[in-house]
Amino acid sequence: MLPAMRDDRGMSEQLLLPGIDPPPRPLPRSRKNNKPQRKEALPHALFFAILPSPQDAASIAALGALMDSRHVLKATLVDAPRLHVTLHDLGEYAAVPQDKVALARAAAATLEAPAFDVEFDRAMSYAKGALVLCGNEGTGALAQYRQRLGEALADAGFKPTRAFTPHITLAYARRKLEQHATDQPVRWRAGSLALIDSHVGQGIHEILAQWPAAPNPVEA
Repeated sequence: MLPAMRDDRGMSEQLLLPGIDPPPRPLPRSRKNNKPQRKEALPHALFFAILPSPQDAASIAALGALMDSRHVLKATLVDAPRLHVTLHDLGEYAAVPQDKVALARAAAATLEAPAFDVEFDRAMSYAKGALVLCGNEGTGALAQYRQRLGEALADAGFKPTRAFTPHITLAYARRKLEQHATDQPVRWRAGSLALIDSHVGQGIHEILAQWPAAPNPVEA
């Protein structure tokens, strides 16, 4: 007796009954790059900074130009008016948040204007190709002032970070320099505390508030 034959046609008819559509074909797998997209920088970055006096800023800028020439860095130099030591970052924003600016100004106004010297005795390449002056021995007063400002900001509802590497950026260059001692320590006076709006990507530092206030230019 012959074995029963399997009726594949009947199975097909059962699977595709009248009125029931066949299952859809699987969609093709996307070939898109699954790497996380880089987040675009927002146009405004707020931060507090110590500014050197105009005379010290000019001297520090000249030192940056000398180091650029000496080490053939072909760097982009930071102009004297933009030289600063960042104390606290307050975040990036699509538009300047006036409420946060008001809180930050009120917090900073509880401190006395800076009146201390800073000394940097080393130079090195830092993050994002920055050529910086830095040091430890001569930055105690700077660190203490930052601590007091951080406490005032915390009381106002901000979340200041504790990490701090005192430095001032002289230039930006592709070539890196190893950390080394400067020819002589660079001693300068803290000229003022400033709340700054950095217009990201435009090279503009807009001073929103300054302690002590910058003197008005004398009209001719």
